[in-house]
Amino acid sequence: MTRKTPNPGVVKMGDGGPDDRFQRLLEAFPEPLRDRLTAELKRVAMAEGTVLVEDGDTPSQIGYVLSGLLGMTKHLPDGRRHIIGLLAPTDMYGRFHEQQFSHRIEALAPSEVLTCPRDLFETLLREAPAAERLFLIDMLDELDAAREWLLVLGGPKVVQRVASFLLVLSRRKLRARGRDAAAHDQPLNLRLDIRRADLAQYLGARAESLSRAFHELAEAGAIRINDPYDFDVTDLEGLAYFAGHDLAADSDYPGPGDRDP
Repeated sequence: MTRKTPNPGVVKMGDGGPDDRFQRLLEAFPEPLRDRLTAELKRVAMAEGTVLVEDGDTPSQIGYVLSGLLGMTKHLPDGRRHIIGLLAPTDMYGRFHEQQFSHRIEALAPSEVLTCPRDLFETLLREAPAAERLFLIDMLDELDAAREWLLVLGGPKVVQRVASFLLVLSRRKLRARGRDAAAHDQPLNLRLDIRRADLAQYLGARAESLSRAFHELAEAGAIRINDPYDFDVTDLEGLAYFAGHDLAADSDYPGPGDRDP
């Protein structure tokens, strides 16, 4: 795949800047350090297929996903590509201490990220203990997020995996806004510009099976299909029910067999 050049732009805080979660991290830095960091932050808009990091690279930037969907992929000698992980909004990517990547990171949909020089970020974290603690907490959240993706793939039925996928994205979107999923009773819009073939590969299903699963969720009232790539989650509790026990337990919603008949 040809590496495409992302389109960078300087971030202006308070003018369409990062979401609340990243904003909290910035505010943990003393003002002089925060000014140094924000001066180097850049928004990067990219098209589907843009390669941000090649397998074996030691990138000089770290990134924070604002929108879209990135894939962690492995390309085999016979030309096949395997999607081994996803990076959704609020996820960070990048290796500290000059570690090499063991996979490629590429945009699976039109996406936008924040980037920052890795060396600068490491230096400023060492100078700001409060920010470093908050960043470590965020890293623990990333481990929880990795567990969530494993649960997504563990569902025995396609509809369970699709419901889990939508539930994880919904909960992340609400957390980024500082809202409690259990208290949220308004439709939540999700835009999934990822190609059906890519999503099917990641979820271990055929494209036609995905279509049936989305329509089953819609018929149950858990989602509303606006177009093939745009959905409203209308019943988070219902979505958690379809997702199954593990993710339902994490979200304080009942799983199959736990609901009243």
